[in-house]
Amino acid sequence: MTFSVPYSIPDAPPASLLAELDAAARTLDELTHRAARLTLALDEQARQLRIELHEDGTSRRLSPRDLFDLLS
Repeated sequence: MTFSVPYSIPDAPPASLLAELDAAARTLDELTHRAARLTLALDEQARQLRIELHEDGTSRRLSPRDLFDLLS
């Protein structure tokens, strides 16, 4: 069975995407080294994503944009 799609799928991810994934992985490694952690939870009633950065005994709420900025 074949499917027709309106776009082409590359054989490999673009180099720019791989670079962004590497940068995010380095940041996550750094957070682990600092004993910091990220938590993500879905508030089903409000239908919102709750993102928190826990570090040094404190918690800070992050917006999705803050998370992307942190990981880039």
